[in-house]
Amino acid sequence: GKVALVTGATRNIGRSIALSLAAGGAAVAVNSRVSREAGEKIVQEIKAMGGQAEAFVADVADAKAVNAMVEGAVKRFGRIDMLVINASVRKQTPFADMSFEEWKGILGITLDGSFHLVKACLPHMIKAGGGAIVTLGGMMALAGAKNRVHGSVVKHGLVGMTRALALDLAQYNIRVNCI
Repeated sequence: GKVALVTGATRNIGRSIALSLAAGGAAVAVNSRVSREAGEKIVQEIKAMGGQAEAFVADVADAKAVNAMVEGAVKRFGRIDMLVINASVRKQTPFADMSFEEWKGILGITLDGSFHLVKACLPHMIKAGGGAIVTLGGMMALAGAKNRVHGSVVKHGLVGMTRALALDLAQYNIRVNCI
């Protein structure tokens, strides 16, 4: 009976999370950054299992697109109970060769995108009396990774954001955890 928004839900971990949440009875708003076709494929898998889902195309780094996606999900399902922030880009570039545009692009998706997503979902979770936000960190958040300075920075920042949000949002009965 819950509603989950899963970003980056068309492949890999995001796909598995979306399918698992649907198998557990949640309606799932499936986010893809660019491919409606990929989103619809997951939606059809969820519907074939007897679940409810809808695909939303939105670049999480774009606040207007995120707001439109969240409003669309609320219009379709009536609420947002869970937000899984999985959207990410994996690039490998030696720091010496990295452009500032590449740096900002990675930060934009992971950190700015997380900000936009939480801000858009928060009023709906408060209205519902609580919720859950899950971010996906990774080993490189603490250990670093060769040719992935930007990826290590954003995941470390996401861990800090998650910890701070957990403290800020507890008063609204919203749990925030990082995997």
